[in-house]
Amino acid sequence: MKRIGLLLPLLLLAMPLQAQKLAVLPAVPSNSVTNITADELRSHITWLASDELEGRGTGTSSIDLAAEYIAREFRRYGLKPAGDNGTYFQTFEVITGAETANNSLAAVMDGGEIPVEEGQFLPYTFSTSGDFRGRIIFAGYGISDPSGESNDYEGLDVTGRVVVVRAGYPESVNPHGSVPMLATARAKALTAREHGAAALLIIHDEEREVTAFHYDRSPSDAGIPVGKIHIEAARRLFDAAGVGASIIDPGAARMDQAGIELEVVGHFQVSLVRKNTRNVLAMRDGTGSADYFVVGAHYDHLGWGQEGSLYRGETPMIHNGADDNASGTAGMLELAQWYAEHPTRHGMIFMAFSGEEMGLLGSGHWVDKPTVPLTKIRAMFNLDMIGRLPDSTRQLNVQGIGTSPVWKDIVEKDNDTEKFTLALIEDGQGSSDHSSFYTKGIPVLFFFTGLHTDYHRPSDDADKIDYSGEETVTRYVAEIIDDVDALDEIPFTKVVKKEDQKVARFNVYVGTIPDYSENPKGFRINGTSPGSPADKAGMKEGDIITKFGETEVRNIYDYMTALSRHAPGEDVPVVVLRGEDSVTLTVALVEK
Repeated sequence: MKRIGLLLPLLLLAMPLQAQKLAVLPAVPSNSVTNITADELRSHITWLASDELEGRGTGTSSIDLAAEYIAREFRRYGLKPAGDNGTYFQTFEVITGAETANNSLAAVMDGGEIPVEEGQFLPYTFSTSGDFRGRIIFAGYGISDPSGESNDYEGLDVTGRVVVVRAGYPESVNPHGSVPMLATARAKALTAREHGAAALLIIHDEEREVTAFHYDRSPSDAGIPVGKIHIEAARRLFDAAGVGASIIDPGAARMDQAGIELEVVGHFQVSLVRKNTRNVLAMRDGTGSADYFVVGAHYDHLGWGQEGSLYRGETPMIHNGADDNASGTAGMLELAQWYAEHPTRHGMIFMAFSGEEMGLLGSGHWVDKPTVPLTKIRAMFNLDMIGRLPDSTRQLNVQGIGTSPVWKDIVEKDNDTEKFTLALIEDGQGSSDHSSFYTKGIPVLFFFTGLHTDYHRPSDDADKIDYSGEETVTRYVAEIIDDVDALDEIPFTKVVKKEDQKVARFNVYVGTIPDYSENPKGFRINGTSPGSPADKAGMKEGDIITKFGETEVRNIYDYMTALSRHAPGEDVPVVVLRGEDSVTLTVALVEK
């Protein structure tokens, strides 16, 4: 069975020979010490970021081997398993992509079907699977903007028809307004569905074949079949329909299409690729308390360049992720080894998360299905990209300072010998695993030495890590943990965010915190920002938004489209699922 858009044969040809060898665990070091050392950090990072592990992509055999390595180290340190069923592992399912096969598209003419050639069309990964049939109709750019700037469906009845639209939006449109958000493929699909279309085909002005098939990280489908069609194939269809190919040209005059009788039939088949992956967890009980600190780091990266890669070359390359986040994983392992021999009053749980690059999936899974009750977690320390301490500034970013009133004094006091230039950030919400704990009301600190030009590129290699600097950062984290361990209480504070930064294409602010885990019922939120419109409306963690205003919401893309349809000052009814109950709330939108 041929799978369109999957480049595995080409990918295998492009792989370096050493990456095709069967990788094995490295030998157990004979000179391991309990001190936090640059040499041991180098050893961990060099192996985790080697080509043999092919970038530790979530759901691959390579990240499975990295998990075995981390578990072996935990076992070697004498730490107890903290995963499921007495193991070091917590297994969960992730969607790593999508695949398509057995697609068809044809014009019905003279009692038969004239097929559109393979390579001239392709479903989107969010297309609904199944058969479709309907008379063809052209709907401009497929945009319906409530502000009136662009309404391509005005005067058109597309009920039960196969709608063809152009990609993008007109040049005359304000690029800073709401129209660009309503011009995404997801938004066009939502608009076509709302107007009763049987299917949607989006024209692509490409000279080459239509083959790109990229999963957009949302498992929810569009509710109708949605595909790309090459401009030449679209021209042939409208020629056959008797209205002429020029109807799809930008700026062409609108034509009466009520008399079009040409039917288009098709079948799109899209399936999600589901795989298991694992968090790796170990613990040591405290000497005087049944509560725990969490020290966490994600150990996944981008493999051969999954979504999120900033590499723009043609040849697939391994993204080794030495700083992101073999560095944090190595720091977590060194702290695990240290505290295995130097127990604290409160217990310690060491966590290596998978799926962080796909939306904090591993940490999100753990806080939703914790192997230790969340009420026993005092605080979470997150290490993500701690291997590139700048020589000139020695700047260390510490995020989450505002999540407890005890943090700032301790963080600054323990900087007496390290002399970091501390960049202290109040918020506990962010794009790394501490965020999952913060949304559960747990104080967090996130340590990060900063972005660099190798971030999310194949050049993030082990030879660029500042091992001495990372040793200093890791020892600093241990000092903070020791001081915090002496406290009887670590109060939690929810940070009020300063929403003074405009975000392009959105004019309104709601204040919902997204949950990126799979949810087929709508858009699930992890909570709200304090004082935000969502907070004032009574939205809660775990609410699933199913309708925003008049827009039915199936996923985060529908939600973003809905936001683009409203303006500051509006009171918008929002329907959420809360457990088994459907609750209608009113959100008073404010300017972003």
